[in-house]
Amino acid sequence: MIDIDSFNYSSIGGNTQNGYATQHQDNKAWALFGSVNHKLGSDFEVRGGLRVTKDKKDFHADRLQAPPFSPTFIGRRTANTDASNTSLDLSAIYSLSKTTNVYARLATGFRAPSIQGRLLFGDTVSVADSEKVTSFEAGVKADLMDRRARVAFNVFNYTIKNQQLTAVGGAANFNQLVNAKKGTGRGFELDFQMLATDQLLLTTNGSYNKTRIKDKDLGVQPCSGGCTVLDPAGAKAGTVSIDGNPLPQSPEWVWNLGARYSFPLAGGEGYVLADASYRSKINFFLYEAAEFTGKALTEIGLRGGYQFGNGKYEAAVFVRNLTNQIRVVGGIDFNNLTGFINEPRTYGVQFRANF
Repeated sequence: MIDIDSFNYSSIGGNTQNGYATQHQDNKAWALFGSVNHKLGSDFEVRGGLRVTKDKKDFHADRLQAPPFSPTFIGRRTANTDASNTSLDLSAIYSLSKTTNVYARLATGFRAPSIQGRLLFGDTVSVADSEKVTSFEAGVKADLMDRRARVAFNVFNYTIKNQQLTAVGGAANFNQLVNAKKGTGRGFELDFQMLATDQLLLTTNGSYNKTRIKDKDLGVQPCSGGCTVLDPAGAKAGTVSIDGNPLPQSPEWVWNLGARYSFPLAGGEGYVLADASYRSKINFFLYEAAEFTGKALTEIGLRGGYQFGNGKYEAAVFVRNLTNQIRVVGGIDFNNLTGFINEPRTYGVQFRANF
């Protein structure tokens, strides 16, 4: 069960409350699942599993105080959903050696219907139907250099049928759930760790993710306030087509680097830690607009510390976003070109005690 209170305040009226709506949702779900592992020889193992799920939701919402530009009273809005699904999980692991495994996995998944009923500015409750995903993954995991290094690499591909999406904001300033006929993603992931010396640990991990919304008939309301929409007009007046767009806040490239050097210090251990993170450009919303695109972002961090008391205590100094790279990372598209940015350069001291 969940209860939500939504308030609206006037920014030009002394921050006085001028809107109030409530939501209530009961969610009952049960699942039955099981899996079986079986060895086909000393080097080959297979696993299979099934999961049966049933989900039921009962929802109602009321607007008790109407903010500006909304009708005074619309009456209670209700929604009810009832869905079930059977999903599977099949995998196989083959040992090439004592330190190297290769694997493959095929799985299906299910997300029950969702309900959106924030009624401050809209008069309708939106319901997204169930979505189902089929995913495939294959990769390798290995210990290297007499187990001083470890690597994991995989490729993946997934397809989501009836994908649940949230159309945010727009000229009506209203969140609405929609279903896309299909969503796809594919790419790879890499994770590598190496103890270069007894004191120096190096790490890196990254991924490539290509996502796409595939629905020629799906359109959403774009921004108001003068943004430059890059998508073609949708089938319904006032909408734009999002067919072929990437998922919001989904960079194609993500990469992280890290290095930790430790050394003995009187009564404990000192260390220096450096890290860097990168992500490529992102799209803020389901539609594409020139102003609501985030440029690539790289952030660097440094930390120096002293651990003592068998690791119970730690004192450290740190700096985050060392180069003070500022990027717009999200936006509000209701009535202006509003964006919000990442954290600027931050530094400080820290003391921690573990109990």
